[in-house]
Amino acid sequence: MKKIYLLLFFIFLTITSYSQYSVRAGLGIEFKSIPSFYNYINQNFIAPNEELKSFNSAINFAFEIDKSLSDNFDLGIEIGYDLYSYNYNFNLGQYNISVNNFMPSVLAYHVINGDRYQFKLGGGAGIRFINVDEQLPGTPTADSYNATGFGFILRGIGNTQIGKDIFANITADIKYDKVGEVSNGNKKLYNNGSNENVNFNSFSVGIMLGITYLF
Repeated sequence: MKKIYLLLFFIFLTITSYSQYSVRAGLGIEFKSIPSFYNYINQNFIAPNEELKSFNSAINFAFEIDKSLSDNFDLGIEIGYDLYSYNYNFNLGQYNISVNNFMPSVLAYHVINGDRYQFKLGGGAGIRFINVDEQLPGTPTADSYNATGFGFILRGIGNTQIGKDIFANITADIKYDKVGEVSNGNKKLYNNGSNENVNFNSFSVGIMLGITYLF
């Protein structure tokens, strides 16, 4: 994967026949399905009438730079990040768990250009780095679990011009991440309710608003 990123960086620097770049920054919300993780929370920490649903929200941030290789084809690199957490009070104290997902991806788009607008349709893939911090009731510190996996993105982007080189941006995503089980050394996050390790494989849909700058 490192070789792929180095190759793409080299392409960005050396291709000069079509020199337009775009930078996008955005903030949005995702609705994620993480069955193994939600079962862990529902079976061990939540009252029956307060169980997590099949899809729950997460905050998503992204920064992306794309290079136009032709009038209708862009290649891009994105740094994405999402986070979500759950907190519940018990007689012995509070249960806290937070999840951070760092998501670098390589993407390719078919581009449709119009008068003061632009559409991009495409997708890509990349590495996923999950960090989970869990603090059990009555314990002074949190345990940290980690995993590395990969993920895929299908994406549609709409840009509407609001200045000379500035566009308002809306991005819609469908994502699948295969991260697997998280661990702290040799210790896995374990669900006593179902007698299995917890994994963070997920499916999500999301929308993001932001700004695109062309140069």
